[in-house]
Amino acid sequence: MTATNKRDFLINELPKILENLSPDQEGKFGLMTPQHMVEHLTWSIKASAKKHEGERETPANKRQLGFQKFVKNGSVIQHRPSDKTKADLPPLKYSSLEEAISIIPEATQRFYDFWEANPDYIPYSAFMGEMPFEDLELFHYMHFRFHLWQFGLLAQYP
Repeated sequence: MTATNKRDFLINELPKILENLSPDQEGKFGLMTPQHMVEHLTWSIKASAKKHEGERETPANKRQLGFQKFVKNGSVIQHRPSDKTKADLPPLKYSSLEEAISIIPEATQRFYDFWEANPDYIPYSAFMGEMPFEDLELFHYMHFRFHLWQFGLLAQYP
């Protein structure tokens, strides 16, 4: 999938797909409610649309290298059960699923606007290390698709 197609999916197709998500929709697996899933995706893409303040751990540590390898291999996410319960879910930020969904287009556009305004910036996070924009875009594309599939909004993943 080309960058243009990923961008088109995230900006244009995603909001339409999310119109089919209902507050009581059950996921195929996992603990998240539909609203938790949407807020999780919003947080992840917003976190990629800002400059890292502070020191960078370079060279990348073992965890960062593992994540970077995961992305280079296509970012295909697999569900891994854990001992967590619904009580471990974070508090919801928005008053409703509809409000949470309404934030997705703004967050996604902010991601693309940030990278257009900062084309030479090398993104960094303590979890991922340094990653080029194209890798971040692939990760978000696959991450969003994974959770849409989790809630039955896409017929297949990847």
